[in-house]
Amino acid sequence: MSETKIIKTTCSTCGPCCEVDAYVKDGRLVAVEGARNTPMQSGGLCAKGAAAAQYVYNKERILYPMKQTGRKGEGRFERISWDEAYDLIADRLLRIREEYGARSTVFYAGYSKWYRPALLRLANAYGSPNFCTESSTCFQAAALAWRAVFGNGICRPDLGNAKTLLIWSSNLYHTNTPMSKAFQELKERGVKVIDVDPRHTVTAHDADLHLKLIPGTDGALALSMAQVIIEEDLYDKEFVDKYVYGFEEYREYVREFPPEKAEKITGVPAEKIRQAARTYAGNGPAGLMFSASPVVHHLNGVQNYRAVFSLIALTGNYDIEGGNRTMPGPFSPANEFGQIRRFDGEEAIGQREFPVWYDLSCDEAQCVRLADHILEEKPYPVRALFAMGLNHRMWPQPEYLKGALLKLDFYVNAELFMSESSSAADLILPACTSYEREQVHVGRGGRFFFSNRAIEPVGEGKNDIEIIMEVFRRMKLKDPTLQDEILEGGYEAYMEHILKPSGLTLEELRSHPEGMMGKNLFPPAVKTYEKEPFHTPSGKVEFKSLVLEQYKDSHGYDGLPVYHDFRENTAVDREEYPLILNTGSRKPQLFHSRLYRMLWLKNIEAVPLVEIHPEDGRKYGVHDRETVRVTSPAGEIKGTVSYNIQGNPGVVYIYHGSAEGDANELIGKDYLDPISGFPGFKGYFCKIEKIADLSGGLS
Repeated sequence: MSETKIIKTTCSTCGPCCEVDAYVKDGRLVAVEGARNTPMQSGGLCAKGAAAAQYVYNKERILYPMKQTGRKGEGRFERISWDEAYDLIADRLLRIREEYGARSTVFYAGYSKWYRPALLRLANAYGSPNFCTESSTCFQAAALAWRAVFGNGICRPDLGNAKTLLIWSSNLYHTNTPMSKAFQELKERGVKVIDVDPRHTVTAHDADLHLKLIPGTDGALALSMAQVIIEEDLYDKEFVDKYVYGFEEYREYVREFPPEKAEKITGVPAEKIRQAARTYAGNGPAGLMFSASPVVHHLNGVQNYRAVFSLIALTGNYDIEGGNRTMPGPFSPANEFGQIRRFDGEEAIGQREFPVWYDLSCDEAQCVRLADHILEEKPYPVRALFAMGLNHRMWPQPEYLKGALLKLDFYVNAELFMSESSSAADLILPACTSYEREQVHVGRGGRFFFSNRAIEPVGEGKNDIEIIMEVFRRMKLKDPTLQDEILEGGYEAYMEHILKPSGLTLEELRSHPEGMMGKNLFPPAVKTYEKEPFHTPSGKVEFKSLVLEQYKDSHGYDGLPVYHDFRENTAVDREEYPLILNTGSRKPQLFHSRLYRMLWLKNIEAVPLVEIHPEDGRKYGVHDRETVRVTSPAGEIKGTVSYNIQGNPGVVYIYHGSAEGDANELIGKDYLDPISGFPGFKGYFCKIEKIADLSGGLS
């Protein structure tokens, strides 16, 4: 009778890598659970991770390299060898570079994210300024907003020493399950928790104070909190006097947002705004926890988050114990290995429309308008796309992008599944899941751990970085920006390169399944700004951004975190579309469109749900579980009504990514934050109406 083995590895189904114990019998993955005997896990695992076997052995897995044989988009492919695939990539990409220039090829990193630095080096060696990632619609705008204020790297909240935690649009239980235990420990320790969220989530339920705002009004709420903090003399005068640029103009501006006015804008009672401001400023040290996307998926997203982040400096909670702190970590080759190479005179796509993205985001191009660049050939023709994990459903109006992909001269996608995005490709390459590869992980706080290969790759799947390395070799590329020839070596050398600055070796890490602390760590420090200026033009925290200010005439950007209300958009007839449309609020069992193919998870919600408040159901004559048509200025989808009292009346919540009714089809492709280019996924407009079912009656 064969033995079941337990192998320490990781699950990367939804982005962050959670350590897991994989149960393997006869070479097959049979079950997983959260890892035990490691600092970060204690046996728990989310629903997505628990369905790992359905992920790995999914019927849609790509097993071999596949070449398009029919008309593009028909989905007719034939199996070819890896040698044929590599030769085809090298031949087509080199010919396209010769004819149209390197900039005509876009390199794109989707999910999972772990191979980004290597793909970036491939793009650099090829000579293209167009390295793009899914962060063109996820996270990077939040980082941009942070850099506009502080210049320096993002500081996370110091949970171990905080007396108050302000959570801004982050539902920990659904987005970062391993942190739920730490959150409970905060509550047990008596930490005051303020949660800002349009819906009464599980996290909000556990908070001491919930600010239930109207989606997209975050900036007005933050400015109103600042008004209270300044007017009641609760701000940190010493920090502001020494380290803040633009305070006087900021002070004058926030006076326009007293809580009574902010209540009318945000829907949050004035007294709750005052209570939150007094607690955050007065019960310190206080940390601010924020999420990657909810706030910046609005037309005023960057400015809204700048207003939120300014509260950290206003209260003196920047880089102190218990505040938002520069945490200790390992010395890392990331800066050397992962920065984009700027090519003199080469304009990247999106650079004209979103110049601040390029001033404040050092490592990728903005590709939210990728379809326009392909179809309109502006600012120049885009002829080829080398993609890994590209998912067209992460864009607004995804079918528009899918149509554009068909126009490319050459499109290759390395993927796990035969996705709709892959059906438009000339060539598909089978990638590995995290259960089928080895990987070195650099954790927070300077801890490293090794992820073992639990099973052999399904079919002929390959490690993403090994694919990148072989493409690099077949094109005979050289990367002059690196002394070490990392992409020309093997994968073992790549992992050793990652570990080298830490002082650890691969052999050591493999022999310590519980992980190891790096030998070379940045020592813990506070108030680093006393020794080194902020990396902003003024050298200070910028309540008035000089980077944004320089584009005031050309792009209309404001240096102050000015609030513009998306509901005043005159391009939309609000009588025709009276409801606010909010897409993509996290669900514990889904992750974009990737997991609809897993029956355990999909069957929890077998149809696209249109979540509305019962008051809106009565107002518009639709009942729970009835079929409705949701229409926006950009399109329409069908879905099933689900009454939900978590949100406020007047707001419709729909998850995105389902081929049966994708909420992103309702978002206009040009409905973008003018600073970041991020789509307004969480603040568009729609109407709902009951429709007849297929039998002819009313559903």
